Amino acid sequence: MYRLLLILFLAIFSFGFDKSVPHPHILQQGPAKMWCGVCGMNLAKFYKTNYAAILDDNTTKEYCSMHCLAKDYPSIQPHLKKLLVVDAKSGKWIDARRAWYVVGSKIPGTMSKVSKLAFATKQEAQEFAKRYGGKVVDFEEAFEMAQKSLAKEERMIQAKRHKMARFGKLIYHKHCKKTDQNFTTVAQAKAYILSGGVCKDLKPKQLQAVALYLVQRSGHRIHVPKNAKCPVCGMFVAKYPRWATMIVDTSGRKLYFDGVKDMMRYIQNHSFKRAYVSDYYTGQTIDATKAWYVVGSDVTGPMGKELIPFGSKEEALHFMKDHKGQKVLSFSQITPEVLKSLE
Repeated sequence: MYRLLLILFLAIFSFGFDKSVPHPHILQQGPAKMWCGVCGMNLAKFYKTNYAAILDDNTTKEYCSMHCLAKDYPSIQPHLKKLLVVDAKSGKWIDARRAWYVVGSKIPGTMSKVSKLAFATKQEAQEFAKRYGGKVVDFEEAFEMAQKSLAKEERMIQAKRHKMARFGKLIYHKHCKKTDQNFTTVAQAKAYILSGGVCKDLKPKQLQAVALYLVQRSGHRIHVPKNAKCPVCGMFVAKYPRWATMIVDTSGRKLYFDGVKDMMRYIQNHSFKRAYVSDYYTGQTIDATKAWYVVGSDVTGPMGKELIPFGSKEEALHFMKDHKGQKVLSFSQITPEVLKSLE
């Protein structure tokens, strides 16, 4: 019994660090200010891992984590005036580039398996590391770690987001007022849901799920008419939005398919102007001729074995490794022989 109590005490002691504070000082403005602009997480709940980017037009973008900062960094870097981070000890905003970071402590990470907590001084970071473990590094090293792990972490996050969005779809159609509003971020969708009374009495996870669904339904995705049938197999394509592909033929007509495989079978015998596929992880519409495809994986589509599309070769290679794929092919490498192997 004593040993069990000791283990429980150590577990509580190790993970007793609270990322929230009683009165968080959120810096960004607007109706969606309480949520991370990248992932939609509650900024107050994860306040001690918050970052704030002050841009050259004097607007501020706030992030729940170094992961989300790294994801958005290419778009903000040309306009970045100052970068701030919350001091994990005091809860105050400090210069992120002059802070010291404890990486890989026993504290769970935010949007990452590896936690990265900032401190105003190296001594305070070292004291924290003695108690909770981890390595003390400067901003450059911590941020480099975040950038290198970004792609792998995004794959895991996107898989979870897809599942949560499906849950959100069920909640939306059962408990919410219907809206045709489009959203580019989860934060925008959350602000609209709460201010417009779209859904009532949602718990935080339910709110996140519905917002994810609304964003997934919006944006740069292939919008399939309800009555559109795949010209190859005859299935209703709108039933499988995640797998939807589309071509514009030489007469300007749009044709929809329930997967890359059927689209490619059609293209083998017909001319087209443009072709689009849905990125497996994000659902975003991408140019089919510039996409990369994994063949022979353990993931199947509506018509069984399928070519899995990605916007980048790196993502395709990671997917192939994770899902026992055989090859990564470019558009021009998808031959009749490849299609026959998927029968």
